[in-house]
Amino acid sequence: MRTTPRSFYQLFVLPNLDDYLGAPDDARLGFNAALSAFQLADIFHAFYTREDPSIIAQWKKLAGLHRHLGSIEPCYLTVQSLATVYKHLYAIGGHYEVGTPGAVWGVSIPRAKIGLQSEWGDEARPLGDVMVKRLNGDTVSLTDALSRVVNEMWPNFLPEEQA
Repeated sequence: MRTTPRSFYQLFVLPNLDDYLGAPDDARLGFNAALSAFQLADIFHAFYTREDPSIIAQWKKLAGLHRHLGSIEPCYLTVQSLATVYKHLYAIGGHYEVGTPGAVWGVSIPRAKIGLQSEWGDEARPLGDVMVKRLNGDTVSLTDALSRVVNEMWPNFLPEEQA
């Protein structure tokens, strides 16, 4: 089986979202889900550049595709920011802080434990959630952002593939 955008979606994006939804207060699983949901744009662009350039003719460069995806689903920008943050984390005091256009604050690293933990959650989400605070001050639920991107945007955006 070759890697196509749909196979990547089915084999990586959906299972990573399912893992995160099973423990939505686990920032590590949230980062993994965001990374694969964002990486699908790269897979899509590379695949159709090679297999059927007419499908991506309007996006000669990957950056244009990212802008388009952000325009059809604003939550894609949150997922993109989190995936970018994942590659550029650096420690400040007792937590990680990043300065990207859609920065994330508050992902804590307890000194006694290894790994990422989120500190969020409320009565509406008893399992918790990872909240993403953007530079403009907006706070976005990662659960909501990933659900919209993975369950709504990608299935409607990806073209059908021949078997």
